[in-house]
Amino acid sequence: METLAINGGAPVYNGCFPRWPQWGAKEEANLMKVAESKSWGTLGNFALSFAKRFAEFVGVPHAIAVNSGTRALELILRGAAIGRGDEVIVSPYTFSATVSAIAYIGAMPVFADVDERTGNIDAESVAKHITAKTKAVMAVHIGGYPCDMDALKAVTSEHGLLLIEDCAHAHGSAWRNQMCGGIGDAAGFSFQNSKVLPAGEGGMITTGNEDLFERCWRFHHSGRAFGGREGLTGKTLMGTNARMAEWQAAVLDAQLDRLPEQCAHRQKSIRAIMSGLADLPGIILPPEDPRVTALSGFLFQFQWKGSKASRDEFVQALCAEGIPCSAGYVPLHRMNLLQDPAFEKATGKKFEQNEVLAAADELSKTAVWFTNNVLLAEAEIIDKVVQAVKKVATQL
Repeated sequence: METLAINGGAPVYNGCFPRWPQWGAKEEANLMKVAESKSWGTLGNFALSFAKRFAEFVGVPHAIAVNSGTRALELILRGAAIGRGDEVIVSPYTFSATVSAIAYIGAMPVFADVDERTGNIDAESVAKHITAKTKAVMAVHIGGYPCDMDALKAVTSEHGLLLIEDCAHAHGSAWRNQMCGGIGDAAGFSFQNSKVLPAGEGGMITTGNEDLFERCWRFHHSGRAFGGREGLTGKTLMGTNARMAEWQAAVLDAQLDRLPEQCAHRQKSIRAIMSGLADLPGIILPPEDPRVTALSGFLFQFQWKGSKASRDEFVQALCAEGIPCSAGYVPLHRMNLLQDPAFEKATGKKFEQNEVLAAADELSKTAVWFTNNVLLAEAEIIDKVVQAVKKVATQL
């Protein structure tokens, strides 16, 4: 039996994984077009044309390019007239920006528990948390693995609630052959540097709701209507400047060309990992749900539940074998974010979490992540990933 690298043995893999982000001639050419156009900012050609392309990609009539994924979620909530005194049900197993967007507009986040194997918000738990103050449910597709949109749509439809998708991880993921971002009432995407569609920073709102689109447009464009010039005639409404710069849109225009092939490659890697690790003691894999018809591959998340070593020890041992990996999220109800005085000032009340969220807490102790660039490795390197997991899992 080979000695673990963390104990002085030879690592399974000594090479590199693909760099991220990736770029080429089209990104460079697009950026030069922006420079030469002298139109670097407000609603230029790339910002408008990329929003149209992205709407077509997702399969919705409307998209608005904005300056971050956080701002995309915030503007959707503002456009839906959600604010102080309202509640939005959300997963605790997500990045802080999801909840910050809710608090920024004065609403109170209410945490529902998750499905432990996917990390996604659980519809049964959502239903238990609905009150007279609930206005929306925010569904985060963790790692690009789609939430159970059938169950969530049933719950939100029954109670007349807005269903908002947080698609920061889900560019190219699909549920029943329908792209994430086009299933709920509206969605927010992120184009931050680590995402599968990166531009350093940036975001997108997608929706099929005409009225919501118009309101979000005004909010992001200093109160001015879509296609209008009210800002020059004194007819503006309340709004802010959340527009995407031409530089970001130019990069994204090129990156969108790459996305389908990259998603296909990552899905192939995920299938190989799932096959290679099936029935391995201590390893809990995500479910193979036939309703999940495409994956972005932003993350591959699995669980380590070996009896003799903790998840953190497993991660350390796997990294020593030359395979970069990390632990998952610390659930937001376990962080000090919601105890920040700024939260109470924004929402008008202190955050209280008395309920045990058992699945989210368990996942925070057991989740292991392979990131996008690991999944972009060639097949022979993915074989090394599988080999390393088996080596560590059988010896810890």
